[in-house]
Amino acid sequence: MITVFLILWTTMSFVSPQQSIPDSLRKAISETKDDSLKASLYYNLSRHYYPFDQDSAILYAENSIDLADKSGTMKMKGNALNIMGVANLIKSDYEAALKSHLEALKIREGLNDTLGMLESNLNLGNIHYRSGELDIAADLYRKALAFALKINNLKGQGLLYNNLGSYHRDRWRSDDQQEDYDLAMDYLQKSLSIKVQLKDDSGSVTTLTQLGELAIEKGDYQNGYSFLTRALAISESSKDLENKMNVLGELSTYFVKINDGAKAMSFGMQAFEIAQKMDSKFYISAISEKLIQASLAQDDYKKAYEYLVIKKASDEALFNETRQKNRDELLIQYETEKKELKNQQLIDEQEFMDLSLRRRNELLFGSFLLLLFFIGMVLIQRNNHRKVKLANQELKEAHDLVTSQNNQIQSQADHLHLTNQALSQANKFRDKIFSVISHDLRVPFSSLRGTIDLWERKMLDKDEVDEIMSLIARDTYSVSQMLNNLLIWAKTQMGSNEIILSDFNLKSLVNENAELFLPLIHQKNQQLIQSIPTDLEINSDRERLNFIIRNIMMNAIKFTPEGGKISVEYLDHNKAGELHIKDSGLGMPAKILSKLFTDRIYSQPGTEGESGTGIGLMLCKEFAESIGAEILVESELGSGTTFIIRLSEKSDELLNLYGLPNESIDQRKQ
Repeated sequence: MITVFLILWTTMSFVSPQQSIPDSLRKAISETKDDSLKASLYYNLSRHYYPFDQDSAILYAENSIDLADKSGTMKMKGNALNIMGVANLIKSDYEAALKSHLEALKIREGLNDTLGMLESNLNLGNIHYRSGELDIAADLYRKALAFALKINNLKGQGLLYNNLGSYHRDRWRSDDQQEDYDLAMDYLQKSLSIKVQLKDDSGSVTTLTQLGELAIEKGDYQNGYSFLTRALAISESSKDLENKMNVLGELSTYFVKINDGAKAMSFGMQAFEIAQKMDSKFYISAISEKLIQASLAQDDYKKAYEYLVIKKASDEALFNETRQKNRDELLIQYETEKKELKNQQLIDEQEFMDLSLRRRNELLFGSFLLLLFFIGMVLIQRNNHRKVKLANQELKEAHDLVTSQNNQIQSQADHLHLTNQALSQANKFRDKIFSVISHDLRVPFSSLRGTIDLWERKMLDKDEVDEIMSLIARDTYSVSQMLNNLLIWAKTQMGSNEIILSDFNLKSLVNENAELFLPLIHQKNQQLIQSIPTDLEINSDRERLNFIIRNIMMNAIKFTPEGGKISVEYLDHNKAGELHIKDSGLGMPAKILSKLFTDRIYSQPGTEGESGTGIGLMLCKEFAESIGAEILVESELGSGTTFIIRLSEKSDELLNLYGLPNESIDQRKQ
């Protein structure tokens, strides 16, 4: 489809620039000294150039912004920032475009410029759409639509309905949901209705073409053909060759889809003739592609090759023309700026000569006054020298004392600020944890209360009670694990955050946890395989490492289906050692992996509906860092998950990290 993917606020075209417009604007700029008027003229130059020469448009917009700042015309600055953002978006420089539009929006919000806020939100939506952030773009389109409805701006409504239709069309293409298809059709129909009301024939043809394309993709060939023929009739009556060519191209594609190669070739040739009349290499290339498809539909490979040659030649010519145009524009810009610079230099030289003469006279008069003043100061200085010297000494001593006190106060203030920040973050984190825990405790206790109520009313038979009790047992086990994690976390927050290092057997520690989870493993008919040397001794905080292993093994059991396998093995890694806990479970996509080990508490049910709070892994990361260890995760959806606990190489380094004195190492080891 030969249409712009997203409709911008200002209509773009591919026609050649009219030399009279930029020349007249440049002449007006050279003749005026009013900064606000110059800012407006540079803005209009930028608007003229942005559809076909974005670099020049950005340069002129920057000049407009500088002059608007000098003259204090903030609305003009917002407009210039907006046009700069549009030019950067066309160049696919999304970061620069986003920066310009956000700055423009800030200015327009400060001015309460509703039309400007409509325009900025629309263009910000276009940036996010191009970046693939479709949902963010749709929210911005809806916000812009609210402004358009508020001020009854029909043009803006038509554009935004069209963009929202494109958003739901793309969602339908990706997820094949009927709701998105219906919304796309509805928004495009609303856009068409407004454009018809405004007698916007060009816009109507564009929207009708989109409706036809969407219907044909859905397989509704009758309605799709109807939309395209209606678009063709409007374009012929309005003598809009560009739109007519687009519709003819889509009709060619339509007949290719229904296997009517002859008609596809006929419509394609009509579009090709228009492209040749317009002498547009861009359109000749695009229509040649459609004629290639029409030729292939007729099994005419010779013609397909001929149009392929035409397309290649047009692409090369288009590239060369663009480069030549850029060179010409840069040369004109250079010569213009060179002349302006020379004129300004002459003016500056004359002003400098006048200023030098004034300064010379002022200097002579000032020298005389300075001489009189100096003589008086010498006399006064001679009488007061001793007093001043003594006062300076006292002042220096006082200054040194105040400086010392200020430094001490500042140091205390900085320490207090850091402490307050840490307390604030801890309070926010605590509130988040208790919020999650209160929510997750409510569910099992509500289930238990409801079951007891039904049992007291004798509304459950023995089989139902047995079935419900097994579910309650599973929920209470999850609650128990959650409370254990909470108690351990609370202990670390209440001043018991001391690291106690000791030598212990790693296999024995893993066996303790294996025995703890043995009922769950038997219940899910899972296989636990260990590969840890029997005599392997490590030096670490046993309780913290035990907590980490217990939580990771529990998650492995939780997310491994019945009959699955869980393995625990120890590997040497650069003298540090790694404990690998691997399962054959569900695995995790990248989206979920990014949420692990963060304060964005995240949890999902296990293979048999096991619940959790999501704080376990977060605490594992905190404990691992406290003992100098590192936790890594390797996972792929459907292929299981491997948690790697990379142990610390030296306990000394660990204690130094936490500011503990070296002599405390021996005390803890003993």
